[in-house]
Amino acid sequence: MIDNKIPEKNQVSDIPYPSHGGNPQAVAKSSCIDADQLIDFSASINPLPPPNCVSQLLLETPRLLREYPDPDCSLITRRISQATGVPENWIRVTNGSTEIIYLLPHLLHEGQEVAIFDPCFSEYEKAFQAFGFRPNSIALSADKKFQTDPSTLFSQLNSINELKVIVLGNPASPTGKLYGEFLPNLQEYCEERNIILVLDEAFIDFSSVEFSGWNLLKRSANLILIRSLTKFYSIPGLRIGYGILHPEKIKQIDKYQYPWSVNALAQAVGAEVVIDKTFQEKSRSWITDERNFMFQALNSVQSIEVFSSEANFLLFRIRNNNKAIAHDLYTHLLSQSLLIRNCGNFKGLDESFFRVSVRERKDNQKLLDSIYDYFSTR
Repeated sequence: MIDNKIPEKNQVSDIPYPSHGGNPQAVAKSSCIDADQLIDFSASINPLPPPNCVSQLLLETPRLLREYPDPDCSLITRRISQATGVPENWIRVTNGSTEIIYLLPHLLHEGQEVAIFDPCFSEYEKAFQAFGFRPNSIALSADKKFQTDPSTLFSQLNSINELKVIVLGNPASPTGKLYGEFLPNLQEYCEERNIILVLDEAFIDFSSVEFSGWNLLKRSANLILIRSLTKFYSIPGLRIGYGILHPEKIKQIDKYQYPWSVNALAQAVGAEVVIDKTFQEKSRSWITDERNFMFQALNSVQSIEVFSSEANFLLFRIRNNNKAIAHDLYTHLLSQSLLIRNCGNFKGLDESFFRVSVRERKDNQKLLDSIYDYFSTR
């Protein structure tokens, strides 16, 4: 039985960092903390409740469970098209964005290579490695605020002879950085070398779809956008996402997608939330205000460096890359039932980096107070 009492700091001093965010139950178990008391800043999910339509649709669950889901995801595909302006035949709905990430390797042939702009969501590397492709890492430096420098980046890409796929986050995870100014140059480069450009836009809704690669590079045959509905609409348990890609590429991956991979409830909920403009506008405005509040507060702590973000999270690091202080801070916060995401397992980062999601003000203030308390005693 888990003890409900908050543990002393030394009780969690040797707890290892989780490999992913969003698993508070495992952290609570390993640190003897009551999971119900743990405030999870490690998962980048919209803290606002899901749109009102979700509660009504959940009442229809018994009916939906008695029916096979639509294998073509027709309604949600049509709704996504209406909401985004993307033609229906360019949209492939999947079981979360992760499913389409693991379909991407089927677009490559033996001997072709992949480049990933790091730091990046780790499932891309895992997906390509699972099919025998070893990705090349193109590191974006924290010391340069993760800015892109075409004069050096393109020379790195030129050194990869059989390059077929480039992956870039927009906004990137865990940095939250948008790359709108860089995308046209990158797209032109990809066109010249016949390279597939994959833009992970799982967090684009928290910023603005105006910055989407679709608006900059419409209907390019070599462009693929990866989108998620679970993060922005606060429904990660349903697993729903989609890809935007040329119809010919959809045909290439179609035979590898499992039949009925997107369940009926996920399709029904997804079809409604994507057209809820009121929720979208409210969320973007609220997240922007709260993210700015957290940025200013964290930026006032001299011992850390916080990076600007266009997503629903912030990345910061302990100055001088002090990993001992980083782990001590992590365990201090955990002893206060506050869980943040250590980013040491992201390529290009180390254990002095942390990502914190934006939550409700009372939770955010508790986190900030605990961080202030920690550094005030050092």
